[in-house]
Amino acid sequence: MKMPNSAQFKEQLKPLLFVLILSAIGFLLNLFPIPLSSNINLILGNVAFVIIAMRFGVLYSVLAALIVSTSLLFSFGHPFGFVIYGLEAVFIALLRRKGWYVLYADLLYWFLIGMPITALLLVFVADMPQQLLLLTVVKQVFNGLLYSCLAGLIVYFFPRLFDLNYRQQPKMVRSLKEQLVYATTLVISFSLMMTSMLVTHRVIQSQQNIVEKNLIDSKSHIIQSANNYLNEHKKVIQSITSALVTANLDDVEKVNLLNGYIELYDDFNALHIIDSNSGKVLSNSDFSLSENTYIANFKQLNNVKSQQVNISWFEPGTELESDSGLSTESSPMLTVTSPYLHHNDTGAVSGAVLGFININTLVNVMPNNILEQISYVITDTNNRVVFASNSIGLTAFKPFVFIEKTHLNLQSTGVVSITQPSLKDNNRVNENSSVDYFISRGSLTNGWKVYVLLDPSSVVSGVQQEYLFIFALLILAFLISIHLAQRIGIRLTEPLLFILKQVTKFESNQDMDFKPLRKKASKEISLLYDEIQKSKQEVLAHRNELEQKVLARTIELQQVNEKLLQLAEIDSLTEVYNRGYFDNKFSFFQKLSHRNEQMLSVVLIDLDFFKVVNDEHGHLVGDQCLRVVSKIMKSEFCRETDVVARYGGEEFVILISGISVDNLEYKLEKLRLRIAEAVIFNHDKQPINITSSFGAVIAPASFSRDAGDWLKIADLCLYKAKESGRNNVKIKDFSQSLSR
Repeated sequence: MKMPNSAQFKEQLKPLLFVLILSAIGFLLNLFPIPLSSNINLILGNVAFVIIAMRFGVLYSVLAALIVSTSLLFSFGHPFGFVIYGLEAVFIALLRRKGWYVLYADLLYWFLIGMPITALLLVFVADMPQQLLLLTVVKQVFNGLLYSCLAGLIVYFFPRLFDLNYRQQPKMVRSLKEQLVYATTLVISFSLMMTSMLVTHRVIQSQQNIVEKNLIDSKSHIIQSANNYLNEHKKVIQSITSALVTANLDDVEKVNLLNGYIELYDDFNALHIIDSNSGKVLSNSDFSLSENTYIANFKQLNNVKSQQVNISWFEPGTELESDSGLSTESSPMLTVTSPYLHHNDTGAVSGAVLGFININTLVNVMPNNILEQISYVITDTNNRVVFASNSIGLTAFKPFVFIEKTHLNLQSTGVVSITQPSLKDNNRVNENSSVDYFISRGSLTNGWKVYVLLDPSSVVSGVQQEYLFIFALLILAFLISIHLAQRIGIRLTEPLLFILKQVTKFESNQDMDFKPLRKKASKEISLLYDEIQKSKQEVLAHRNELEQKVLARTIELQQVNEKLLQLAEIDSLTEVYNRGYFDNKFSFFQKLSHRNEQMLSVVLIDLDFFKVVNDEHGHLVGDQCLRVVSKIMKSEFCRETDVVARYGGEEFVILISGISVDNLEYKLEKLRLRIAEAVIFNHDKQPINITSSFGAVIAPASFSRDAGDWLKIADLCLYKAKESGRNNVKIKDFSQSLSR
């Protein structure tokens, strides 16, 4: 193997160095992406591999894409760029080789390949919220088309910088109209995309801030309302314990005290006074507690300080109507418990006051001016659902389970996925569906958690509609710019196209009259048109003369060719087809018979003792015998699908399509008799008779495609005919055996 010299090595190294340098620049640019929205960044370094795809082949383009995408691994922490941008580089390089402009090639890539792959990666790898999927994919397409436009503009405005003599992509010679349309499309598309991205970036950023502010304000409002609700009921219990401490009340007075507070605060389902010494329970209603509940509350009394109010909840096991969205057979009850001291203030705990409140009464104090799209969930210290909005559809007493998702650069809130049962009013179809929410969290004074949720679809839908509207306007402007550029190109090139059309018409129709050029054409084009008319008229006369000569010579040549063709296919002595024609046409007739499901027969005929005729009477008499026999054969087998050919010397072959066994036997026997009865005169006017032997094979056309297989069997039959005394017919019949 010959090693390249120093000059050749340097020449081969030039494209690699160019690709590496340009890729390194793109790598550095991609280390500092420009944020466009919450989840989209403009990565200008991709311009590098697009330019390389415009000038070099697939391998260099892939190398550049891998180098540039490596920086995205540092910038964003995921390897998506290797897949999306690697395929983009390959696609652009391949279409560029076919003559496509880079912007058109990249537009086709994103619509056919880039968008589906980006959507799949966002759904299955990046765990993108479904509500943001379409918006993110569309913006990613904008991003790709933007750096493709930028690459095209750089090459367009700095052609000498990238007009490399070692480029691999072919140089395309384009029309003026194509160049004008593409240049206009590049400039307008780049300007519109930059404008739309900057505008939508501000809109989305503003909308995101509004979402976070609404969530945080709603959370603060809900926490304040819930704390006020709990504090108000704590104060009621504290008021009862204060009355019990300051006065020594009997049982009747205690019950009357409870009844008075129930009338003032109808949120309470029941109020109980438990005497720690006697275990007696006084209540304003028939609402009873289980022994376990009493024991639990007495244990709490031993663990709390005097006058401390404890708030908890339990499941009373009673059927109550629920006004919240909690799906439960028994509504949770809020318990407010406070111990009270002996009225003599001895420091000993005499008992406790228990208040029971239906937790669903919380809905009465929740703020009414919160946005309809905002929902909320309250959980206890064990993360069990205490209260939830109707739209959530959560079950009481069950743990509140959610999955943390991508925050999308939200500063004070996040995104979670919640599995919840289907609700008809939300048009959910599955029994359990996973829904994404923006979330803000807080705590109540008793340690319970508050979660404020916002369905992103209610927020993103408006922004998405605006963005898609801008996208539609961009496409419309894109089409208008193309149309405008085409009109300008037509205005410039129309006179030239008109001249070309007239010249073409002159060439095809020999029309001496050229149509007048339009007045909008320039003076230079008008002079060119006049000169073309003069030269064409001068050429026309000379061309007509040449055409007449050529026509005469062509007719002579056709006649000669027809004669040569006949000579090539017809035996000159017998005027039947020769062996070459039989060999060439056998395949055609075999396929035709096979398609029509017909029988096919090959017959070999040999003139008996023909050598004796030549030896005794001379070759001229022998030739006369061959001509007479050939004429008889042609008269018996005269169909267009019958082929009679001289196979060699005194041997003939007949190819017969669509014939039955009985008919074949009849026609061959008739031919044998006619040959035997034919009278041929020698030089002395003496009659000569000649006989012939026949070997034939008949079978379905599917028997074999090879003529040799048919001739071999026919030759064996001919041999048997000669062995059995000559002047007879032997036929091998495969029609019945093969048909089975």
